Amino acid sequence: MPAPKEWKLLGEKEIADCKVFKVWDEHFAHPDGRRGNLYVCKTNDWVQAAAITSEGKIVLVNQFRFGARRNSWELPGGVVEKGEDPVKAALRELEEETGYVAQSAKLAASFSPNPAIQNNKAHIVVAEGCRKSKSQNWDANEEIEVMEVDPSKLDAMVESGEIYHSIAINGIYFLQKHLKKNASI
Repeated sequence: MPAPKEWKLLGEKEIADCKVFKVWDEHFAHPDGRRGNLYVCKTNDWVQAAAITSEGKIVLVNQFRFGARRNSWELPGGVVEKGEDPVKAALRELEEETGYVAQSAKLAASFSPNPAIQNNKAHIVVAEGCRKSKSQNWDANEEIEVMEVDPSKLDAMVESGEIYHSIAINGIYFLQKHLKKNASI
C-alpha cells in the first residue's frame, strides 16, 4: 500500500486566542480534489527536565492540572519561550518549579505531542548533577510539591496512574534509555 499523500495548505486564519494557544482554521486540499477545513492549536514548544540528582534520584513535581481537574506527578517543565533553546528552557523551568540547578544538561528527544491537532513539539532534556540551591519561583497559578524518587519506582508510578501526563511518560521513557545507556558504559 502506498504512503498517504500530503494535503496542501490553501489558507488559514486565526479564530481564537486562548492565551497559551491559538486556534487556527486551516483550509487544505488533497491531490485527489478533496478539500477540508481543519482546526489546529498553535502554541509554543514545551519542555520537561528529566532531572537526576548527584545521588541518582529523579526530581518530580506534583501540581494541580486544570484540564484533568486533579494533581499530577510529572517531570518539571513548561513552555519554551519564542527563540529560547530547549535545554536553557528546561533548566529555567527546573529552577523555577523546584529550586534545583544542574551541573550539565543535554537534549534527549523532541517529538510531537499531538500532531493531529497541534503544531508544537515537546522536548525532553536530561539534567544531571542536580541539587537544590534556590527557592522555588512559581507562576501565578502554580503550587508545586517536589519529591526525589528512585528511578526504579517510576514504572510503578506510571502503572498506578500517579504519573499520567503523557509527556511525562514519554520523558520517563527517554530518561530510562539514558540511564540504561550510561549504566552500560
